[in-house]
Order: sequence, then structure tokens, then C-alpha cells
Amino acid sequence: MARSLPPRRTGGFSLVEMMVALVFTMVLMAGMASVFKASLSTFFTSGEALSSVRRNRLSIDLLGLDLDTACMYLQDMNVAPTFSATCPGFYVLPNMAITDLPSSPAAGDPTSSDQLYFYVDQPLPFEGSLVSGTQNSESQLVMNGTAASTSDQTFTVECNNPSYAGMVATGQQFIFKDAFEVGTITGTPNVTGSQVSVQIGANATAGITGIGSSPGATASSHLSGARVLFYQPAQMVRYMVQYLKMDPNAGDGNLTPCLVRDQGNYSTTGFIATGTQQIITENVTSFKVYLSVRPDLVATNSSGAWAGLGSTTATGLSGWNATLLGTTTSPDPASITTQLAAAFPNAIPPASDPNWFRSNPVLVRVDLTTRSASQRTEYATTVNTTAYKLLTQSLIFVPRHSGLPMASF
Repeated sequence: MARSLPPRRTGGFSLVEMMVALVFTMVLMAGMASVFKASLSTFFTSGEALSSVRRNRLSIDLLGLDLDTACMYLQDMNVAPTFSATCPGFYVLPNMAITDLPSSPAAGDPTSSDQLYFYVDQPLPFEGSLVSGTQNSESQLVMNGTAASTSDQTFTVECNNPSYAGMVATGQQFIFKDAFEVGTITGTPNVTGSQVSVQIGANATAGITGIGSSPGATASSHLSGARVLFYQPAQMVRYMVQYLKMDPNAGDGNLTPCLVRDQGNYSTTGFIATGTQQIITENVTSFKVYLSVRPDLVATNSSGAWAGLGSTTATGLSGWNATLLGTTTSPDPASITTQLAAAFPNAIPPASDPNWFRSNPVLVRVDLTTRSASQRTEYATTVNTTAYKLLTQSLIFVPRHSGLPMASF
């Protein structure tokens, strides 16, 4: 009798095999998705970190270069400008309230920060040369018995670039470097190509600088080809944190805290911004400025090395005097007055010397903290929450004109 054979199995997977394969595929896809998400997160976070470092470094460098001109007096090498108690030549207002806050500030939005102010005679970014030197000086006019004419008050300067010549404006001043004589520009400069013709006249900042004569001519004769430096006299610069709407179409909730630079003509009544505001960097959460005249303490990170460090209650000019400068009768333990008394017993205290910044080498420390443009879960310390990534960079240096006393001839 013939034996019956079992039916031959046809090709394909069983249901169990399909389920097992599907599970393995899902596990593999989940792993790949996790790796892709981690790679994408690393890409964005590392990009933001590099961008923050680069932005902070650039802003710190710009601030350092600008602060290097603090208290640069070009009008007179012997006599410093006259400052008022409400607007010194160099000062810091600690813990000032930030203006233009969002209507509903979010957690982490800064509400106060320091403000830095300093005086400068701001030079234009070029030097010119005198085209002609045929003008009569005051002594020559006296000897000739003649009055000064317009030609004796008009000077033509070669600026070597039409854009440079276009920077020269009424109210600016210029120095004849062959005799270090200052002239004030009155009237509208006449620009022809890379040359500019200017006329000298009365100085509008005479009450501040002490140079206020209305010359009929220059005191000295000047040589053709003599170097000429143009500058904007008696300027005040301010650095502060302010909320700005970077996207004009965005709502109030999209205000961004920025470190901004303002500039204006010096006023004895206080700072007034007259120039175009410059944005130094965005997404700033903290801007702090500290001072020191004790490099020995700074080198060892000792207590009392930085005036203003740790003070969070004093604000405004009172905070400037109390926590940073101090007074001879009641100096703060870490104030500049206390530091000077310990390091230089014969030094004049800031309360008695409006130009103390020029008289003593001063270390300036700036701490700038910025945050990432967006909040991410990767930056948070609590699970399932988002946070900003913060980055702090510091600058410590001695400004070029700090410790450069006024010359005496």
C-alpha cells in the first residue's frame, strides 16, 4: 500500500515570523530616529554655542577698543575739561532699571543692569594734510597792520579719500600737528573730491574745554603739507542694556534685550543721546562693570580687588559714589578710595579729583552674559522643561588714557 506524504510547504513567512521581523524593524527605526534626533540637537546646540562665543567676543572687542579712548582729551594737553558732579568724565551707574521692558517679562528676562559712561574727544578715522599755508597768522597781521580776511580763516585739507572729506562737519575741530593748535569749524565745509575747505571760528564748547576764543586768524603760521587731525569735541558715550524690537512685524513679546551704544554732546546736566544708536550685541542678560587700582589683589583674586563687585542694592549716582568710588569720610571697604589709600598713600581721592581716572592706572572689568536665541530642553536642568543657554565672557584691561596725567609745560 502506497504511503501518503505530507503536503509540501509553499514559500513565504508565517504570521509569527512577520510579527518578529516587524518588531525588530520598529526597534531599529526607533534607534535610528533617536540617533538622528541627537545628531540634529547637537548640530543646533553646537551652532548656537559657537555663535554666542563669536558674538560675545566681537562685542567685547568692540567695547574694549571704544573704552580705550575713554577720557582722551585732544583740545588741550595741559588743562582737562570741566565736569559737573552729575556728569563726571568717567562713571558707572550700577544696577539701573532697564527701560522698555516687555509687558509680561518672561523668566530669565533681565530687568536691571549697569550703565557705563565716558567722555572723549572723538577723532575721525583719518588724518589729512594742509594743501596751502599762505594764511596770515595773528602776529603777521599785527605787524602788517591789517585785519584778518576770510582767506586767513579758511584752510584746505587733502583727506586722500572723498568719503573721508565728506565726514568733516560744522562744529568739529581740527589740530594743526605742526604746532598743535586747535581750530573750530564754522559754516558749512566745502568738499571738492578728496579735499575739504573749512573756516575757523568760535568754539561752542568753550565752557567745557576752556578753549573759547573767536580767532581772527591762527596764532601760528602753518606749513603746507602739515598733518591735520579732525575730531568731534566733547562727546559722551553710554553703554547700557535696552529692549528692542528686532522684528518690526513682531509683537511686544518679541522684544530682545540688547547691549547698545549711544553718543551725544557732553552736557553738565546729564547725558543726552544725539547720535544714531548702535547695537553691540543681542540677547544680553547681564552687563556688569567693575573697577580696581589694585592689580596685586586682582592677580590673587583677593577680597576687595574689584570695586562694585557684589553690590546689588546701590543704584544711580549714589551707588557710583558709595560702592565704586567711596568717600574720604566713609569709604566702602572695596571702593576705589580705599584701594588708593592702601596702594598709593599720597594719591588724591576721587572725591577731590574729577580727573582721577586720568591720574591713576585703573583696571576695568566688564562681564557680559548673553543667552541663546531660543530655549531648548537640552539646556534645562529639569526634565520636560526648556531653558536658555547662558554664556559669560569677561574683559579686564587698563584703558590707554587711564593713568595718563595731564601734561604740564
